[in-house]
Parts: sequence; C-alpha cells; structure tokens
Amino acid sequence: MKPAGYVIHTPTGPLGDRGMVYTYALAENGLWLEAENALLRARVLLAPAQVRGLPALVPYLDLRHGLIPGYLMDLVVSACAATPDREVYAAITWDGQDYRVVVPPQEGSGGHVEYEVVSNTVVGIHSHSGMGAFFSSVDDADETGFLVSVVLGDLRRLVPQGRARLAVYGYFAPVDLHEVFAG
Repeated sequence: MKPAGYVIHTPTGPLGDRGMVYTYALAENGLWLEAENALLRARVLLAPAQVRGLPALVPYLDLRHGLIPGYLMDLVVSACAATPDREVYAAITWDGQDYRVVVPPQEGSGGHVEYEVVSNTVVGIHSHSGMGAFFSSVDDADETGFLVSVVLGDLRRLVPQGRARLAVYGYFAPVDLHEVFAG
C-alpha cells in the first residue's frame, strides 16, 4: 500500500485505492483529503469544484478518544500567560488512557519557539507572546504532520485569543475550538 491514495466517490461507492497515510478523494463538490490514524480521523476540502454525477462529501474531524477536557487547554493558556514575552509550546497527547499536557524541551524567544516533537500529539499549542493569534509562514512550514494546531495570542489580556486549525500533512483547515475541547 502506498502512502497516498486516490479515490473517486461514485454513487455506488468509492473507486480507487486508499493510501496508508492519506487519500485524495474526488466528489461532486471538489477535491478532498482524507486521513486517519489511531488519534484522529478527518476530511478537509482542498479545492472546491463542481463535478457532475458524483455525490457530495462533507468535512469532518473525529478525535478518536473523544473531546479533550477543557481544563487542559486552560492549563496551557495559564502556562503561556506566565511568560508573555516568550513563545511557548505545549502538546496535548494521548497516553493510551487519558489526554495529557506535555511541555517538551524548548528554546523560545519573543518571536520564535523551537521544541522537540512529542509522540502521540493530538493538539500542538504555541503562543505568540505579545502578538495576536494567527498562523505564520513558520507555523505553516513546521506543521507537516497530522494534528490539531492552536495558536494563542494577546496573552497580556484578561482573555487571550485562540485560533485552531487542522493540519493534515501540509494542508490546513480552520477548526472551532469547541470541536476539540469539552466545556
């Protein structure tokens, strides 16, 4: 089985071969990317188009072990707000029984953070110190795996900003934080 697969969603079912890592899928409403592993399952629209005669697909994000408890995100926000002049990275991982916050070894400054990649990461969260919550070109280059990515900004405010997106091997789709965190 190859890393990438290609299927056409027809009225009688998908035609083609799925990939081990991800699958490009053609449907009535465009070109989609489907991916799944033990932690996540997702479908994102890559390019809208009208392809007559095929059924339409819808996007989805499925956290295989359920929504993440909101207090874990609160812990990460607090840790990032404690050092608002330096970017910080934390991962929310699945350890086989529960979600956990892991803060790996890292080097952060006011505009950059370098960190060790953490296995079983479901959500990667980093702060933008005094800046707003946005995904930079550096973030785009760093996020080549399959995870939910969150960026925090305006950490000196009473309520910091947060933005989330699904990163699927270099492709990105916006995600609402309520699709990821409970409470």
